[in-house]
Amino acid sequence: MLSLADQAPLECLPLTSRTLACAKTLGYNQIGQIRSTPNSRLFADLGEDRAEELQRALYDFGMRPSQLGDLSA
Repeated sequence: MLSLADQAPLECLPLTSRTLACAKTLGYNQIGQIRSTPNSRLFADLGEDRAEELQRALYDFGMRPSQLGDLSA
């Protein structure tokens, strides 16, 4: 079951308009989708800069680092 934070739209995250548009184009519409996607997949889908921006935005949104993992994984 997804938490309320996971159900929130990506627009709730402090993202650049370019990263938000790219993520939405690839079908990432909710925070939970980003959190449940392996970092290696985000890296492949979005590229290093946008994947790192998403990771930072999740941290700023209040997600603990242990929930985020490492982009190099």
